[in-house]
Amino acid sequence: MASLTILVIEDNQHDQFVLKHLLEKFGFQSQVKSSAEEALAALSQTKYAAVLLDIGLPGIDGLACIKQIRQRELIASSRTPVIALTASVDDNIRTKALKAGMDDFISKPFDPEQLRKVLLRHVYEPAHPNLKTLKPLSPEELDQNNWKEQTA
Repeated sequence: MASLTILVIEDNQHDQFVLKHLLEKFGFQSQVKSSAEEALAALSQTKYAAVLLDIGLPGIDGLACIKQIRQRELIASSRTPVIALTASVDDNIRTKALKAGMDDFISKPFDPEQLRKVLLRHVYEPAHPNLKTLKPLSPEELDQNNWKEQTA
């Protein structure tokens, strides 16, 4: 059975790399977009198991993006779990995100296990349980996955 694909909407290249790597370690495929505009175009073409959406995007921010996603879903009669990601220190940002239509919320920086548990809560399939945990990278994997080389 093919692994599920998570759409990552994140403008920071380092965060993109970390999220992509963690999703791979948890058994998911991922597609990364750097802006809400790119993500909205991708969502109109592809069905994703879930979306990780940075709130602090340039241009259309995450709160405006989720509103557009939810409007489109009303027309399509479908719903994709969307998890907010933010490094914001605003005390009210969680409430704003959930009111805007997010299904869950993760503050950056986060523990990888927190991400895994949130994804299991929204993307669990009994016929294809994904209970992988994060294991430390070996020295060989660290050399192969040097994010500076990949994002340069």
